[in-house]
Amino acid sequence: MYVCHCRAVTDRRICEAIESGASDAETVSRRCGAGGACGGCLPAVRALLAHYGLSEQASADADFAAA
Repeated sequence: MYVCHCRAVTDRRICEAIESGASDAETVSRRCGAGGACGGCLPAVRALLAHYGLSEQASADADFAAA
């Protein structure tokens, strides 16, 4: 199913990006393009990240702790 209509990215492609190490929406966008245009698909991208046990907050907390 297409998640990102701007860049024609499917849920399967987003899952592949996550499975290959993307742990936040920004990295997913860099790897497959989803969320990099209008941003309308970001809630779906975040939902897929959550399905894998990842969240934007966890990533932000790790970045803050490293600083």
